[in-house]
Amino acid sequence: MPVNNVVHIKTIPEQVSLSPAQKKFNTLIKKIDAQKTILREWQETLEQCRETAIEKLEPLRTTLHGHQADLVLLLDRQFTSHKFTPSQADKLTHLITETCEELITFNQRDDLKAIFNKYSTEDFDALDQASDAIALDMMKAMFEEKFGTSLDDTEFDIKDPQGTAERLSKKFKEQQTHAEEEAQKRSPPRKSAKQIAKEAKEAEEAANVSKSIQTVYRQLTSALHPDREQDPVERERKTELMQQVTVAYASKDLLKLLALQLAVEQIDQSKLNNINAERLKHYNQILNNQLRELQEEVLLKESEIRRMINAPHAEPLSPKRMIGLVKQDLRTVQNMIARIQHDMRAFRDVKQLKEWLKHYQIPEPDFDEILGGFPPFR
Repeated sequence: MPVNNVVHIKTIPEQVSLSPAQKKFNTLIKKIDAQKTILREWQETLEQCRETAIEKLEPLRTTLHGHQADLVLLLDRQFTSHKFTPSQADKLTHLITETCEELITFNQRDDLKAIFNKYSTEDFDALDQASDAIALDMMKAMFEEKFGTSLDDTEFDIKDPQGTAERLSKKFKEQQTHAEEEAQKRSPPRKSAKQIAKEAKEAEEAANVSKSIQTVYRQLTSALHPDREQDPVERERKTELMQQVTVAYASKDLLKLLALQLAVEQIDQSKLNNINAERLKHYNQILNNQLRELQEEVLLKESEIRRMINAPHAEPLSPKRMIGLVKQDLRTVQNMIARIQHDMRAFRDVKQLKEWLKHYQIPEPDFDEILGGFPPFR
């Protein structure tokens, strides 16, 4: 039973225009509605993209990785069965080792380690350990610089960067708290009369704000208590509304509580138009806090999605854009599958393979990519 009542203040015959507080009330409600719409669109889009990834993209990637492994086996057979020039041999070695390394590292194809070792001058496991050690030192230094504290080797886990960040953040906060406690013990800060008066006023304002939302909550619970209802259908309706009231109160969602009051006819437009100035001031404080929390939630959701799809921070991102990126990924993987299938058919003929190798150039290593190629923090 969704509640869709529009909460806003209108001018009344005695008024020429709304007061500044009334205008602020309406503005805040519009902004809250807008943020809720954005958040809902992100959540729906994220769910849609996850379904697409699970149902379509991941199976395609699995198919692609299977073809890549088959290509490695085909190139290994051709290399073993035929003679190649030194240049062709270098190119084949590069293709085989690079493809094996990617499949072993990101797709757990440990069965390809023997082929990698056959064409590499070093053992894969030894290289992997050395690479992990270098990455560990770099990431450890990066984390320690960011958080201003250090972790020992047992606390730092390169396989779990998110967990490591959380441990570092916790340790940093503990150190800060300890330092503040020690500072307070040494020289307890003295508050001026002005500071004491300000804090007292802020505490009183906070209490009044809390009281305002409690009043709305109590009015609703009093009217909707299902145990007092004899009619089974009405009791079910009130039970559902009470659940919405409880959720809204727990999240301090004043807008939802007011909408529920309109829905159960506890208040009408006339009462909204005539909220007294003091209560309206408190309502605006609650709504302002609610808007700020929603804005933060939207930013966090967008940041989560950026990390998930590895989108640069400067790149404009919207729910529509995200759906487009997922579709683009689907087309890219489909094209890669078609290309590798074509290459495998061609490379079964060693003459075509040698002709293709003439034009293939081993790419130069991208050191920026190597240094910045760690997976995004989840």
